[in-house]
Amino acid sequence: MLMKLSYLLLAGLTNGSVYGLIALSLSVIYGASRVINFAQGEFVMLGAMSAVLFLVTLALPWPIALVAVLAVSVVVALGLDHGVYRPLVRRRAEPLTIMIGTLAAAIILYGLAFLVWGPDQKFVPPLLSLTPLRIGVLITNAQQLSLIALFFSFLALTWYILYRTRFGLSVRATGVDPKVALLMGIRSERIVQFTFMYSAVISGFAGLMVGPLLGAHVGMGLLLTVKGFMAAILGGLGSPFAAAAGGIAIGMMEALMAGYGTSLYAEPAIFLLILVVLVVRPYGLLGDYEAERG
Repeated sequence: MLMKLSYLLLAGLTNGSVYGLIALSLSVIYGASRVINFAQGEFVMLGAMSAVLFLVTLALPWPIALVAVLAVSVVVALGLDHGVYRPLVRRRAEPLTIMIGTLAAAIILYGLAFLVWGPDQKFVPPLLSLTPLRIGVLITNAQQLSLIALFFSFLALTWYILYRTRFGLSVRATGVDPKVALLMGIRSERIVQFTFMYSAVISGFAGLMVGPLLGAHVGMGLLLTVKGFMAAILGGLGSPFAAAAGGIAIGMMEALMAGYGTSLYAEPAIFLLILVVLVVRPYGLLGDYEAERG
């Protein structure tokens, strides 16, 4: 009984780390631009599928392939910023219009990836060993543990950037009011560009780490975007750390329901939980009230 519970909690923490990384990415972008990037899950897909391209097809060494995968993520993020976000902002588009633009970008990325890699699931070579590793009653592997470690590492790095650097102060100021931030000498467009790039790196890393564990296919991005968005809403979209905690909560809930019931009811139960939370706390379990921009 204890072994089963431990296994389920580890599985929940693993899946929750992926959801949490995406929720963290969504919240970082939202914090600076008040826009939800519905293409965020596609960066996880690109991270995993690009690893297949560079490691399997081109047979590059891991260090070079890692840099190449992250370069792909950053370049696509810049394309999203310059091709969707900035043109719409300069035309004074509403946030909802910009969000629809990111959804269109996600569909385009999916279509391009489908043309390159096809519909079949691909094997992603692991960065670390997949050999079973026993820790107490748990059986895991180095790749799985590294994914969990990656989640907490990006949490710590994000906290440091936002709350211990002058640049982080600029990011938070831009999120409060970009016009006032601009009058204070803060280049708001550059700040938002950084959040797109930083979030793309987070999701690209997530794809690299989760691909060897679950496999990779071009349709994985949409599902992960939905799970990340659900996590961010549950925890609190206004705080990257609350959003990430929502990812862990959803991962745990999925694992426990699959282990002690059926996975068929996991998503309806999660949506019901989110609905209840939003009724009681409209800003999420851990989110704080945010004054609306004028």
